[in-house]
Order: sequence, then structure tokens, then C-alpha cells
Amino acid sequence: MTQNDTDDLPRRIGDLLENAERYNSQGSFANAAVLVDEARLLAAGNIQASAEIDLFCAIALLEREQREEGLRSLESILMKYENWLKTPDGRSVYEAVQIQRAFSLMHAEKGLEARPLLEQAAGFELDTEVRSDVHCHLGRCYHELGLYSLAKEQFERAKALGVSEEWLPAFHYCYGYTLYELKEFQRSKREFILCLQSGPSGPEAWLRYSMLAAACRKLGEHAEARAYEERAASSKEKPQCVI
Repeated sequence: MTQNDTDDLPRRIGDLLENAERYNSQGSFANAAVLVDEARLLAAGNIQASAEIDLFCAIALLEREQREEGLRSLESILMKYENWLKTPDGRSVYEAVQIQRAFSLMHAEKGLEARPLLEQAAGFELDTEVRSDVHCHLGRCYHELGLYSLAKEQFERAKALGVSEEWLPAFHYCYGYTLYELKEFQRSKREFILCLQSGPSGPEAWLRYSMLAAACRKLGEHAEARAYEERAASSKEKPQCVI
């Protein structure tokens, strides 16, 4: 391989993975696999390129909802490239692996396992959107573990950065529930109202109305509370979107 070929290698591999990602998004997994195999051949002997390809494949599994297999692939990257991941060149791959592991564990409702990974990720140098997602996940993790003061701190950090549209319904619900547990009922009510206004994905409508009713009752707004309880009962009879 000539020096020009070596210098051009990252671009060629990047093009193959970009096309493979497009095939994956179209459900053409066999075509994507062919391109990934071609990329692996080009990357032979290049530890960084090989690690990035393995990371690409692990994330592809997660995106296809093959979460257990995706998690195993992420863990294998940590073992396979253990020494290289400790170097400056390996730092970005290491951080991406840890973040994906943390998010996947939260998706699998394994908050205790996700917690140390999320706490570590909070110290990474991240893009604003990814950092916001880390704080959202860590806030939800603390919330589910009953650590409401810590959860509030993480949710407020995410809010300051800006919460992605995908996260908004779950964010407002968990943040509202956290404020409720901390007896900040007026702020809690506002978050549950925002949760209702933020789209159909996320917690079921009857949960949103039930918590809004509970907050109103704590504020002495009994007529509002009854009205929301009636909406909760009505919504519970209908199929709803869930996260």
C-alpha cells in the first residue's frame, strides 16, 4: 500500500460506513454487511479504524433493537482494544462505547448498572446535544433510585442545555415527578402540564393526568384535581403511546 493509499484510508472507510448506515436505515442489512466487510479488509492492521468499525456495528445492533447483542458487542470492544482505549487516540471511541452502554442499560431498566457509566460520562467533553442526553438519562436514573435531589440537579442541567424533542415528554414527566417528591408542587404542576403539551410519545396520558391531579390536590386546587382525575380515568380506557 502506498503512502497516498494510507492517507486516503480514513475517507474510503468512512464512505463505506456511511453507505452501510444508509442501507441499514432502509432495512437492507445484507447490503450493509457487505460494505462493512469491505471496510474491515481495508482496516486490517489499523487498530483505530478496526475499533471504529466495531463501534459502528455495535451501534447498528442497538438501533435495530438487538440490544443484548449490541451491549455484548460494546463490552467486547472494551476487552479487545483495552490497552489502545487508554491512549489519547482511543479516547473518543472509549467515551462513545461507555455512553452507548449507559444509554442501553437505562433502556433495559438497569439503572444500578448504568449509574456509574452515566456519572463517568457526565465528565466527558461532549457536544451539547449528547451532554443534555447524558444529564437526562442520569436524572432519570437518580429519579428511579429515589435520589430526588440528585435527579433535580441533573434535570436542571439538561434543561439549561436544551432538551431534545425526543426526550421532552419523558423529561417533563420525570422532572415533574421529582419536584413532586421534593414537595415543590407548583413547579411540579407546571412540568406535568408541559408533559401533556409535549406530544403523544412518552408516559401514558393517564399517568400524566394522575400526577397532575395529585399536584393540584397538594396545592389545594380540588376542583382541578377532580377534573384531571376524570381525564385520567377516561384516558386509561384508551390505548396510549409509551416510551
